[in-house]
Amino acid sequence: MISVAVALTVAYVAVAALLLNLNMATRWNVFVKIGTVVLVTGLYATAWQGHKELLGWATGEPLPDDFRVHWVTVDEPDKATGAAGTIYVWVRELDSTGLPHGQPRAYRLTWDEATAKAAEEALEQLKGGELLDGRLRHDIADPRVEPPPVEDANYNGGPLSSTTSGDRPQFEFSRVPPPALPPKPLPGG
Repeated sequence: MISVAVALTVAYVAVAALLLNLNMATRWNVFVKIGTVVLVTGLYATAWQGHKELLGWATGEPLPDDFRVHWVTVDEPDKATGAAGTIYVWVRELDSTGLPHGQPRAYRLTWDEATAKAAEEALEQLKGGELLDGRLRHDIADPRVEPPPVEDANYNGGPLSSTTSGDRPQFEFSRVPPPALPPKPLPGG
């Protein structure tokens, strides 16, 4: 993955060098030259966001409605620095039959006390060898309520924001039942 990120960076540097050469060697209107510089600069910002996805950084997108939990990390808010807390959840989406499908994905959630407590309890169960499924709780998020302004870069803007009711977690966990096996035939029968 790192080699892909380096290759993309080198490609954009080459495009910028060619653009600089083109702007110096042509008699194009100054507005066209400025426009191309702004366009390439925007591509750098877009490429950086793509690099973060390539490198496996946690996404701020909302969690899927139903998911299998692989791991949880809770970073408490730091009162000394004023840094907001964050909850990281590593999950796979569940299909209609309740089985995980697709690749695992790391999600970054805004910290709140109830959700952090539920996440820490889930982590203890995971450490104990339990398999856990998760489900978003849509009953506590009121879409008519505007979220307060958040200066934290970790805010995901999704249904898991801290605008939900205070003492209820934003998602719930449940143990995965053991798989249903077919009956074992009796010997000699």
